[in-house]
Amino acid sequence: RCDEKHAMDKIRAFIEEQFLVEFDDDFPEDTNLFKEGVMDSFGYVQLCRFLEREFAITFTEAEMTGNVLVSLSQIRDTVAAKLAAAG
Repeated sequence: RCDEKHAMDKIRAFIEEQFLVEFDDDFPEDTNLFKEGVMDSFGYVQLCRFLEREFAITFTEAEMTGNVLVSLSQIRDTVAAKLAAAG
């Protein structure tokens, strides 16, 4: 679906711009952004706020503290699931 691809591109662009990284063969989309030192807790909150604003979704405390949003691929999966659930 075009809309979903566009949404996922936006997430990738935000992370690349916000955290000054580029996803490629050396830095795959399933890289843990915390472990690599790319994202800290402040950046994480910014990311969550961006996703909530951009996609009109909300994250529970459990989701925010449960390490589900630590890599681009996990973030995409989580957002896609929330959008699907919202219909």
